[in-house]
Formats: sequence, C-alpha cells, structure tokens
Amino acid sequence: MAEIDLSGSKRKIERKGGSLAEKKWYGPVKWLVICVLVMVGSYLLVVFGIGSCYMRRGQDVEVPEVVGLTYEEAEQILMSHNLLAESAGEVDSNLPVGYVVEQSPAAGMTVREGRKIKLKISSGTGLVHIPDLSGRSVRQAEIVLSKLGLSIGDISEVHDEAVPEGGIISQTPEPHQTIARGGKIDLLVSLGSEKATILVPSVVGLDVSSAQKHLAEFGLLLGEVIKEPHPDVPPGKVVRQNPPMGSQTRKGDKVNVVISE
Repeated sequence: MAEIDLSGSKRKIERKGGSLAEKKWYGPVKWLVICVLVMVGSYLLVVFGIGSCYMRRGQDVEVPEVVGLTYEEAEQILMSHNLLAESAGEVDSNLPVGYVVEQSPAAGMTVREGRKIKLKISSGTGLVHIPDLSGRSVRQAEIVLSKLGLSIGDISEVHDEAVPEGGIISQTPEPHQTIARGGKIDLLVSLGSEKATILVPSVVGLDVSSAQKHLAEFGLLLGEVIKEPHPDVPPGKVVRQNPPMGSQTRKGDKVNVVISE
C-alpha cells in the first residue's frame, strides 16, 4: 500500500493560516489610520477656512467725523481709513452748498474696512439764524457771519457812553431772526464816549515827527509848532508842550509844542 506524504500540505496550511492572521490584524489598523487622516484634514480645512474668511472680511476701523467738510474732503478722509464715501442725496441746511450735513454710520462707530459711509450733502437753500453780534468787534462779526454764509453790509458809527470804541452797538436785521443764506447784516459801531477824557502824554525831548506819532497813539493831534532859541537843547527837539503832560483832554484835541531852533 502506498504511503501519502502530508508534510507539504501541512506546511501550506500553516502558511495560509498565518496569512489570514496577518489580514485580521492589518484591516483595523488601516481604517484607524484613514480615520485619523480624515480628522486631521477636516481640522486643517476648518482652521484655514475660517482664517481666510476672516482675512477677507478686513480689519475693524473707527468711522471718522466728516460732517462740516466738503464731499471731496470727506471722501479723502474716508479713503485714508479704508472706507468708501457714498452720496445719500441733498438736504436743506445752514451749511454751504456741497458740505456734508449727516453721515451714517456716525463718527466713532466701529465698522469693517471697505464699508460704505452714506453722506447727506447740503443744498445750501436753508435759512440761517442770525447771531447776536453786540459787543463784538467788526472783525469778530465778520468771522462769525462768514461761517454762516452771511456777510457784513453797511457800517455806521456813533458815539456811545456804554459800548467801548469799536464795539458793535446794534445790528439789522436783529438777532435770532432768520435770513436767507448770502444775506447781509448792517452794523452800528461805537466811536466811544464823547465825554471820555484822555491824559496828555509827554512829548518833551522828541522831534516833531516822533511827537506827532506819539500823540496819535492816544488819539490826539499835533497842533501849533513854535520855534525858540534854546542853546542847551538840540535843534528840532520839543522843549515844552501845551497842554502839559498829565492834563485831561478829549480825543481829537490838539497839543501845541515849542521846539528848539
């Protein structure tokens, strides 16, 4: 009877069994690695996705104040803050034509770069409230009125006991009324008190030209000039004056002098 050699078959079976064991171990590990890679990839996608989205949105900036500026000036300032100007139409206003009356969002608010700031522009057709100019100088009144689109009209001058020289006594139209932009305000200006007295300054020792200038600083005039010989005084210098220094006189009065010849 023939003998059958089973050793080779046995070894084959063992090798086959080993291959199956290896497959049972490799399968779970492979899927674990795949899951880990998927999770890491998803995390990176989320992180970089949010970051790029944030970058696209831009940074926060504070809205600057542009009310009271021309539209062109406002546009330049907004651009320097990475913001855009957008006209929201015209409105009646006391501001001159073309000036910004309102802005939205308001100054001081925080917005994203690239945001459009809506600006309402003055049509310049509004009425102006007349300010009270009493007591101000003509120059001060001119500055106040120019800011409102107004100007000074006729100027009249009278003496006034209460209002110092150069001060505005009254105006026409009167304060707190309204007037169309471009209107004029007439002024009544004080020449000072007629009764006001001035202390006469000394001009002794001065030449005629210097004496005249010095008297003018006090509102006085140089009167008669008389020449007399005075050996001890250089020629052309004032020796004495009338009224003398310290006397009381009125504005516009004359002071006579004697000079050395």
